[in-house]
Amino acid sequence: MDDLRKPILPGKGASDYERYLRTDELLSLQKRPEEFRHPDEMTFQVVHQSSELLLKGAAWELDRARSLIVAGDFSNAARLMRRADQMLDYPVSMLHVLETITPYDYHIIRAGLGHGSGLDSPGFLALLHIGPRLGEAFYAQLHAANLSVDEMYHRHDEFFGLHDVAERLLDFDERVHLFRFHHLKLAQRIIGGGVVGTMGTPVEVLHQRMGHLFYKELWDVRNQITAKANEAMQKASGQ
Repeated sequence: MDDLRKPILPGKGASDYERYLRTDELLSLQKRPEEFRHPDEMTFQVVHQSSELLLKGAAWELDRARSLIVAGDFSNAARLMRRADQMLDYPVSMLHVLETITPYDYHIIRAGLGHGSGLDSPGFLALLHIGPRLGEAFYAQLHAANLSVDEMYHRHDEFFGLHDVAERLLDFDERVHLFRFHHLKLAQRIIGGGVVGTMGTPVEVLHQRMGHLFYKELWDVRNQITAKANEAMQKASGQ
């Protein structure tokens, strides 16, 4: 039994768990307490670093899903997209942790950020990169099946794989939109809505970017479906 407790993997750490996850390095990436401008910096760094890891993981799975869509393996693509979408739930929720930092304390922390800005997040930028590429792969398959978006939804039983991918794309788009929204509310709550943030970017810019959607056609088709349903109901009631 003692042999099972002895690490066999290379690296630092008292156990294979620590060596595999490289916890010595991971847990040393935060400032030391004596370096803090304010004790809340631990929360600030841990939340942002955790978010970056999760965003990196989500982007990785979405890129794998894109390759599967290209290959026509819709079921496995949708499975990986579900995983990525679940991973994105956590960065969204962790923004609320940052709301527990009071405005005056935040500005103490902010003085040590340099020109750092959430707009420079590598993880979020990776999502902005993979989002359009996922859409291109999906629409190429839709075109190959000689389907419009409306027809794909109408014949969803027949084209369930494509339909499933379309819904997972909307899940992803929705989460990116929610992340933008909660990031905006965080900024408004901590520094205000009518001010200039780090890097000289007005908070209002965050509000403007909320209007961006990756897959507008997938959202707009709902209007078309509802309009046709309303028209049919009106005809039926008029008979």
